[in-house]
Amino acid sequence: MSAFFIKYANKNTSLPSKEFHSAVFLVALQGTKILAIKNERGWDIPGGHIEPGENYKEALIREVQEEAGAVFSDEKLLAIVESSNQTIYKDKVMFIFATKNFTLNEFIPSKDAFDREVIEIEEFLKRYKDVFNFREIISKAQELIN
Repeated sequence: MSAFFIKYANKNTSLPSKEFHSAVFLVALQGTKILAIKNERGWDIPGGHIEPGENYKEALIREVQEEAGAVFSDEKLLAIVESSNQTIYKDKVMFIFATKNFTLNEFIPSKDAFDREVIEIEEFLKRYKDVFNFREIISKAQELIN
């Protein structure tokens, strides 16, 4: 199993070269609630892989629309994530962005997202069953966008 290393961004953070960009995710918060999607792994935040020819911003817009039926603005880079699995993810990085400005549009269930909810953060933390410490990620996101 891969371990993931989160490096929180600051004003001096520079992005690695585009060829190393792998995936993007969005922590979208409204007060005490978070935008969450349900996929085959369970509840998560919207995001996914950057397609060939896309930049990270285009991928973030597409993934959030596809998975959550949402649009957003004023996103800020929260973190850069690296993997310990250098066989699969050699030199690849993922980006986590945060925003408090998002709007829900029509949600169409798909293979990548069966459901979407804007739920209380504590409820999301109970439902989330994967590799990240989302309590810390959400706390850092709140600091960044408020």
